[in-house]
Amino acid sequence: MCGRYVLRRIDALRQAVKHIEPAFEEFSETKARYNIAPSQYVPIIRDDHGQEALTVMKWGLIPGWTKEAKPKLAPINAKAETVATSGMFRQALAKRRCLVPADGFYEWQGSKRPKQPYFIHMKDDSSFAFAGLWERWTPPESDEALDTFTIITTTPNELMKEIHNRMPVILDAAEFDRWLFKGDRELLRPFPAERMEAYKVSTAVNKPSHDAPDCIKPLEDR
Repeated sequence: MCGRYVLRRIDALRQAVKHIEPAFEEFSETKARYNIAPSQYVPIIRDDHGQEALTVMKWGLIPGWTKEAKPKLAPINAKAETVATSGMFRQALAKRRCLVPADGFYEWQGSKRPKQPYFIHMKDDSSFAFAGLWERWTPPESDEALDTFTIITTTPNELMKEIHNRMPVILDAAEFDRWLFKGDRELLRPFPAERMEAYKVSTAVNKPSHDAPDCIKPLEDR
């Protein structure tokens, strides 16, 4: 699964994406984020009539057809292997794909507590995006819609398999359009391990409220 990630270059998104939706204009969290957790509102990029649009959504997908937004109906991840056949995700796969900007993520190693957290990112520390899906849900008693998203996961590459049995689907800039506008399912595969690195970090990252630069500091440097 992918349950925490990092986005340190929020300001750069404004310059990279031409179309800015009101939700992002009103977004107050413009500082770097070191510990993004489920249920939080974060920047994503979606297709708006053939162009990239920067907006903000809540992490944890609520399908548009549900009558009640129950926690179990708000998955933070979707499996690449079943995303096309799942009643939860297939409509979003066909019509509502998104890019989830990031520059790193966390995963926990071990079957027993305390599990060891790792920070995983690109060797050159470049930004990338997770392949995602989004949905719009309107509560029965309200006209105010809620936009939510989920991150697609796949089997681990050689680096990740030593840490966990899943990894997020990672896209680099050259692949953004293929996913966003074409929904190319060939992209739903493990990212090349040789371009990535992972190192141990402190269990301080376990607390969603702890969102600070020391989250990504190597454990041996503390």
